[in-house]
Amino acid sequence: MMNRILLFGGIAVGALVQLFLPTWPMFGGIKPPVLAAFVLYYSLHRSPRGMWIAVFWAALLHDGLDLGGFGPALVGFPVIGVLAHRVRLEIFVDGLVTQTIFGALGAMLATLVAMVLYAVTGQRPFHFGYALLQIIGSGLLGMVVLPLVSLVMNKLEALLPKRRGYGWQ
Repeated sequence: MMNRILLFGGIAVGALVQLFLPTWPMFGGIKPPVLAAFVLYYSLHRSPRGMWIAVFWAALLHDGLDLGGFGPALVGFPVIGVLAHRVRLEIFVDGLVTQTIFGALGAMLATLVAMVLYAVTGQRPFHFGYALLQIIGSGLLGMVVLPLVSLVMNKLEALLPKRRGYGWQ
């Protein structure tokens, strides 16, 4: 129960952090992908049920707080979550190199899906150079954000009380 409360609270705080962080003009005006980092963290560390709860909650908050319509995170975050969850047993999920690579790839995929969906629906124009700048910038920001989110969530989960056995002890 405490893990679920930490999941919902962490993603809610992550959504507020992502909302109030400034955009990076040198990367095409994108924000650090905090919610995508939470999706990756829970995809790499939790069961499929916990991963899907994190994906849905983060995608709902991401699309609700974004300036465009609903859809990009609801499409992109499940793809990120499923791909990361499939390979989590073959990699060292708490390694810094792994987290930087997954953070970059996850943020780039989320940005690419959002740009394509916005361009297809006509909500935002698509310019190749600007799109490339945003994809590279989101990858660089994702390399920094996922290790920070992972560090904070690991520290918070270590503070949770350990579950004791039941019955005859």
